[in-house]
Amino acid sequence: MSNDNGLVDEFEKLHRQKEEIEQKEDELKKKLIELAKEKNTEVLFGNNKKCFIKEYEKVIFPEDKEQIVKLIKEKGVYDKFSSVNYLKLGPAIIKGEVDQEIANLTKKEKSFRLSLRDI
Repeated sequence: MSNDNGLVDEFEKLHRQKEEIEQKEDELKKKLIELAKEKNTEVLFGNNKKCFIKEYEKVIFPEDKEQIVKLIKEKGVYDKFSSVNYLKLGPAIIKGEVDQEIANLTKKEKSFRLSLRDI
């Protein structure tokens, strides 16, 4: 049944390895953070590299952003903090849901997306 010269299986193998590597990387990051905290340092040294561990504050926005957007508009800073959502604009242009004058400022090209599914 195979007609791919083994390419799909090789792609699937690499995809699985990538997921495993990302999971292991996350685990190592957690261990490095714990070790840096234990040693009360922001730098850990390996044989060939040093690793900087810097704590920072991360802003977590509410899932429902309606209230924050409303307040930003009321405070008059919406234009300062808003931006174009290209992930939504692109498909809208392709579907013809956007004014032609806006669409004319863009170009379209063919591309490919690969995905894997169980047989």
